[in-house]
Amino acid sequence: MLTHRFPYPPNRGDRIRSYNLLRLLSQYHRITLCCPTDEPVSQSQLDHVNAFCERSVVAPLSKVGRLTHAIRSYANGKSLSEGMFFSSSLQRQVKSLHAQTPFQTALVYCSSMFPYVDQPSFRDTRKIVDVVDVDSRKWKQMSQQSTRLKRWIYGCEAERVQRLEQRIADRADGIALVSDLEASLFERTVCVAKSPLGISNGVDSDFFYPHDAVHRPNANRKVTKLVFTGVLDYHPNVEGLVWFCRDLLPQLRQSKPIELEIVGRRACGKVKDLALLPGVNLVGEVEDVRPYLHNADIAISPLKLARGIQNKVLEAMAARLPVVLTTESAEGIDATTGVDFQIADSVEQWRHAILKLSDDAELRTSMGRSASKLVSQQYSWNARLNKFLTLTQPASLNGQTDTDPNPRCDDELSLAVDAGAW
Repeated sequence: MLTHRFPYPPNRGDRIRSYNLLRLLSQYHRITLCCPTDEPVSQSQLDHVNAFCERSVVAPLSKVGRLTHAIRSYANGKSLSEGMFFSSSLQRQVKSLHAQTPFQTALVYCSSMFPYVDQPSFRDTRKIVDVVDVDSRKWKQMSQQSTRLKRWIYGCEAERVQRLEQRIADRADGIALVSDLEASLFERTVCVAKSPLGISNGVDSDFFYPHDAVHRPNANRKVTKLVFTGVLDYHPNVEGLVWFCRDLLPQLRQSKPIELEIVGRRACGKVKDLALLPGVNLVGEVEDVRPYLHNADIAISPLKLARGIQNKVLEAMAARLPVVLTTESAEGIDATTGVDFQIADSVEQWRHAILKLSDDAELRTSMGRSASKLVSQQYSWNARLNKFLTLTQPASLNGQTDTDPNPRCDDELSLAVDAGAW
């Protein structure tokens, strides 16, 4: 299993998916995890992940190294993304392990890791790629919304990532994306011999559910608390927050006392600047996001460049919060607007939705209850990711798993739950 980041702790969307995928597949396969990392990995984190792996290979990447590889990749006509996650050390170790005992299946998490197995030595290895999102479309959207140099860079990256996606479509034995919509988009964007599968994210609904009534907000308090969670240097998150805080929040505060808490890691300069605005509280990185969800009245996801299913939305719904979100943020979630969450796109729609929920405690409770019930019944991780088993098992086994017929029981996997999804 090749991932572009060390999958633990699951404190961002890509890690949440890869971590839960690792947990699921470890019940049925003997796994070697290989990944680069640009962040320190502690021994306790390594021990935690090794509980699911036969072995793990982690290659540190410095910021200078990532930049150097990105430039070299670009100079060779490839995408910057491929270079950003390339490690010559990791490549050597992957080749060496494969030469010693050939891997039966290579599961590649995200397109930028595909070059590690797009090699002659892996010709006979079954290759499954979780593309997750159609990244070429994301870069294209960013180029259309940028100016001058960035427009050119993003446009070039979109073209080169699309060529990488085409290679994956030509050479992979199975392809998955984070939703049926993303799978359909991938199929329309590149020429594929076999239709990709839409396999959405899930959520640990019991973990996020507010069992302790102490954490539930007082329905009679005068200030309406909004909450946003997510990585705070990720462009779509930053863009959505800037729009919300500068274009919408001042209008809302003219009608009612409303405050927004921004919770997440690695706040960039633009997000830090938002904390200077009235009604905006930048909380930053926290060990456990649940108290902030449980203390809020409404969760928001004002993303316009969202691709695939949003973990932040599922987590807020599991926490019994009414969520106001854009059409893009709702992608891949089979829910009813006005019942399970509220979709809003224009400033006026957002203003109406938030003020209506702010004024009606019963509506907030009803929508939160419906949201929690929906994700509990339909979005458990095992239920959502089980489709991967149809991709990872060789066709010759006719429905049998390729390793121990008695997978690890769920009790043995419960040790992973203590850290939650943050």
